[in-house]
Amino acid sequence: MIRRRARLFNLGLGCLLALLLLLQNGFFDSNLVPLVKKRVKYILPMMANVTETEDYDLVTPAYTVDVYEDSEARRLSERKEFKERMCQRLNVGGYIKTKEYMYYSKSYKLLVCAPPKTGCSSIKRHMLKLAGVGKLKVHSTRARKAIAASQVLGKSVKKVLKSSTLSTLVAVVRHPLERLVSGYREKFKNGAPISGMWGNFVRKYRKSRGIYSANRTLNFHEFLEMIAYKMETKGRNSIDRHFRPTTLLCSPCGIKYDYILHTDTLTQDLQYLVGKLNLTGISVSARMNSKANKTRGITYESYYNDIPVSLMGRIYTLFKEDFLINNFKVLPSMQSVTDAY
Repeated sequence: MIRRRARLFNLGLGCLLALLLLLQNGFFDSNLVPLVKKRVKYILPMMANVTETEDYDLVTPAYTVDVYEDSEARRLSERKEFKERMCQRLNVGGYIKTKEYMYYSKSYKLLVCAPPKTGCSSIKRHMLKLAGVGKLKVHSTRARKAIAASQVLGKSVKKVLKSSTLSTLVAVVRHPLERLVSGYREKFKNGAPISGMWGNFVRKYRKSRGIYSANRTLNFHEFLEMIAYKMETKGRNSIDRHFRPTTLLCSPCGIKYDYILHTDTLTQDLQYLVGKLNLTGISVSARMNSKANKTRGITYESYYNDIPVSLMGRIYTLFKEDFLINNFKVLPSMQSVTDAY
């Protein structure tokens, strides 16, 4: 009798252990065993290890689950909330300084502010396609009439900019130090001899400073000194639009943007926006000017390696709102600059 009870006990114990193993490995359907959850494997987005700038090609990320969309939505939401908090902290007025760099799609009720050197050529190409006139040259007068917010909306543009329900409002921004490098590469030939409009630009500046030179080149140190001097003496709005702070062009504290796109994540940001607004007919991976003025293997940070701290302080002061409102980080070598200014 005792041996029989022992065998039954061992058999029952073995069955119990087997059942526990099956439950642990998720063998049973969750409807039959509601207390046990199956492990779910998420396929995360495949991101290329590149920095996206106006001088480089963009790579379209591949994704298959909503986890990606959730992370994008969270990132864009955090940017918006941070901008609003910083505008309150800085006590920046709500005056809209210019509408020149705003583009509008009537079909999708979409307004985008894209200043020069933030990927604006690509943004304008996308807006032209949404308007059904994608074959126009993006910087032509006809293109501007087709997509410029002031042209498309007329007197209603102010109403749209002040409303949080009439349209979706989007701003595109870029790290100010990277944007300056991009402008220097393109407009001042990255230190090579220059002529034409930008050659005259340099000559007039040098003459105003009493620098009489036949030199047709401009190194990056001289470029930053020129930008700082002109903004300090003539006002920040006096500098050419390619170098003017984006906070002066998109008025982020005067307009309640729904989304703020960054050029270093522009493909991902646009891809989310395309899905969210059901935009059709545009390829977010296509980027204009992607082959212009490439400097492979050189980061924008390296341009600032030999710039004096005093000059970096002046640049930071002039572009301070761009840094703070968009939560752009300063270079490690600039930490003392931010503490001092």
